[in-house]
Amino acid sequence: MLRIVAMLFIMALHLNRENVGFPSESVFVERPICAFLWSWLRTINLTGVDIFVLISGYFAIRPRVNSVASLFFQGLFYSVGMYFVWVLTNQASFSIVEVLMHLRPMIVYWFFGCYIWLVMLMPILNLYIEKVNQRAFGTFLLVYYFFVCAMEWLGHMSVELSHGFSVLSFVGLYLLGRYVRVYGGRWCELAPRYDLLIFLGATLLSALIAFVCNGGIGRALVSGDSALVQLSAYTSPLCIASALSLVLFFSKLKMGSIRWINWFAASSFSVYLLHEEYITRDHYMMVLPYISRHYSGITWGLVVVSFLLVLYVAVTLLDQLRQLLWKKVFSPLVVRLEEYVLRRIKL
Repeated sequence: MLRIVAMLFIMALHLNRENVGFPSESVFVERPICAFLWSWLRTINLTGVDIFVLISGYFAIRPRVNSVASLFFQGLFYSVGMYFVWVLTNQASFSIVEVLMHLRPMIVYWFFGCYIWLVMLMPILNLYIEKVNQRAFGTFLLVYYFFVCAMEWLGHMSVELSHGFSVLSFVGLYLLGRYVRVYGGRWCELAPRYDLLIFLGATLLSALIAFVCNGGIGRALVSGDSALVQLSAYTSPLCIASALSLVLFFSKLKMGSIRWINWFAASSFSVYLLHEEYITRDHYMMVLPYISRHYSGITWGLVVVSFLLVLYVAVTLLDQLRQLLWKKVFSPLVVRLEEYVLRRIKL
């Protein structure tokens, strides 16, 4: 369920990238309530990426050859597939250079590239988690997040984490998710309502900071634009705390296994791959201005939510073709190839 929620956050996040997604200074001044609510929604949506990686750590994914190959096929299916959709509809010109580019999904999608490297590192990370004791694990995370929050995010003394757009950032989130699942602690055992309050409170605080820095109140003291860039970083302490609190909240819900939820969740990553292909992205970013020109108020909100839900359902239906192709055609080939290689190695 949380994978679905996180993807809806990401879809909403990608609808608007201008001014790092926060309202402009004029909107802050002319319509402060609207600007504040928009900023709060923005900080909520920003947690989606961190949530996805934290979930991976929480459940300790153990990759195999078939699962890694499946992930690559998924990336290629949407990267190459969407390019040819735009070529066939005359929205893009056919080019061998473009075809070769789309055959490299790790370049087409920044998240896909970082996540593939994280998957490759998972066996080593899992082994470290199994061998290390709680004290050493906790000490490592404290030191790591001191560098993340104090050195990179606040002090600007490092660029390796790239505001969360990096494998190194993903490794930290993966380890944090695993620590919470294995060891937890009193702060992980709060009632679900407190986890939800922490999520809302941390995102609200980020929105308040954005309001102060970009609304004219704090521009004499800080650079509002710089502050907004920092608040939109996935390495922001408030973003990480918000994402972790929502993971904890959902982990305590007693929902059982619900087939239709699992069915939609299985295609959540495909939703990202479809709308973030860089030609599709340009069209996707035109949706919000179009809706804003034709609707306002509550109607505007309902249309935006409806668009996101309809797109998610449509991609889930399309993804059944991708899953069928993998299961019936490509997965057996990968299995046979893996068996052949293993036999050759034994010889």
